[in-house]
Amino acid sequence: MVSKLFKIFLLAAFCFSFSPFGSAQTTLTILHTNDTHSALFPFGPGESYGGIARMSALIKEIKAKNQNVLALNAGDVFVGSFEFNKYLGYPELEIMQGLYDAMALGNHEFDLGLDALLGVLSGQLAGDSPITLPVLCANINLSAHAALQNFVKPFLVKQVGSVKIGVFGVVNTDPQNYAPDVAGLLLDPFQAAGEAAYQLKNAEGCALVICLSHLGTPSDIQGLSQVPGIDVIVGGHSHDVFDQPQVPGGKIIVQAGEFGLYLGELKLKLNGGQVELEKYTLHAINETVRRDPWLLLKLAILRVGIALDPRFGPVYTKGVAWASKDLKKKWEQGSPNRDTPLGNLVADALKKGVKGEGFTADIALEANGYMAYKINKGRVVGNDVLRVVPYGYDPASGLGFKIKSVLLAGAQILAGLEYSVTYVEYTDELSLQVSGLEFKYDSSKPPAGSIGQISRLDPYSVKVNGQPLNPNGLYWVALNEQLLNFLQANGLVPFQVIDTGLFEYNLVRDYMDTLNILDYSSEGRIVDTRGLTQGK
Repeated sequence: MVSKLFKIFLLAAFCFSFSPFGSAQTTLTILHTNDTHSALFPFGPGESYGGIARMSALIKEIKAKNQNVLALNAGDVFVGSFEFNKYLGYPELEIMQGLYDAMALGNHEFDLGLDALLGVLSGQLAGDSPITLPVLCANINLSAHAALQNFVKPFLVKQVGSVKIGVFGVVNTDPQNYAPDVAGLLLDPFQAAGEAAYQLKNAEGCALVICLSHLGTPSDIQGLSQVPGIDVIVGGHSHDVFDQPQVPGGKIIVQAGEFGLYLGELKLKLNGGQVELEKYTLHAINETVRRDPWLLLKLAILRVGIALDPRFGPVYTKGVAWASKDLKKKWEQGSPNRDTPLGNLVADALKKGVKGEGFTADIALEANGYMAYKINKGRVVGNDVLRVVPYGYDPASGLGFKIKSVLLAGAQILAGLEYSVTYVEYTDELSLQVSGLEFKYDSSKPPAGSIGQISRLDPYSVKVNGQPLNPNGLYWVALNEQLLNFLQANGLVPFQVIDTGLFEYNLVRDYMDTLNILDYSSEGRIVDTRGLTQGK
């Protein structure tokens, strides 16, 4: 990373030797969200959490009490709810353009392709007016897409009080997140960030430069924090909740979780070339926040439209199951277990559902990154289930990923497990959740250098349904279509692929319905032995 950017950083550092700040002190408030994922309606038991009507009311309240306020979103406004699967993102953008000053593109804005993104931004898919909210992305080449270029800009220059502020966006370039036609348009985000910051600070004379980053916390801290000219990084993609900003390399980095559960409020003092962090508040969006009355009728109409759609029905009101406790997506800190209550439930649902429909499945796999949100304690409805497995989109059903049953050699499974623990120090998104499988690894060891090598994984610990895995054996694996694409992109090509035609959402919902009471826990299906071996 450093070698790729070294020349840019040297040039930028030289060119940033003067300051465009004036001498007067200015207080600026930055309101920020990220990874809201089409969460228009509140959710959870009693609909206590989130909801864009609550977010709208709080943003308006803070703007009314403060001068010099910017409201920003760091991307992934799309995908994650029945609201998106019905209306494809137009309503949230229409509401946001009255609240926010700009948003960055996230990878999920591209899930339906460039034509669909243009159709939403132009209003054509909704049969309505074009979206006027500034949409930013500095590391995409849209020179061959003139119509989309009219809506997506690399940066925005905005006068806030007496201060000129520059805002630009960057999006991750991980190829597994994009169709090939989109992936081919994406540019290096760090180089694009350096160029955008340079132009905003020098050519545009901005006193403050804000990067809306949809790269994730590791890339923000290790990469963007090294880019000269950036003052503030409003992060996204990794769904992290920062109680207080991180300040590596003098850059102020914030991130506000997911699904509109939080609104970050960052107060800065701009004084004679200095950016000073004055105060940070992370507001929880819950039942204590009033709802914006101006949105209630609009949202009610949207909700009725979903309930009347025969593809969906009463997904907000009809009970599926009862959770006896929170079923968490993330593993417990301090425990060596890396299987989670939610992961175990989802993986079991895939394995049992596929087998129940007459297909073969020795094991089932799900990646943490393809599960979005926990199940809250209490009554569970269809909308809660989709929030667990929201990704993908099938136009006919309005649902997400389909499930495949694939034939893999034992050696391929070992390679896949090794890869899944390669980056556990930085992210859990690539980590697997499993059914019919158990294994151990040691994250204190160096990661494998390439696919096929084994370093962290203990191959002798790997068992399939209680029996040691045979590297030369063949096993049927149930997994979603996107996880299969990811494995194939990394050279793990199955001997056979069967399309079950089953949707992940339906399998998880029906399995929950069969259980009725959800009481899953971590069982030690996956164990990181690092903490167990230290000090011996």
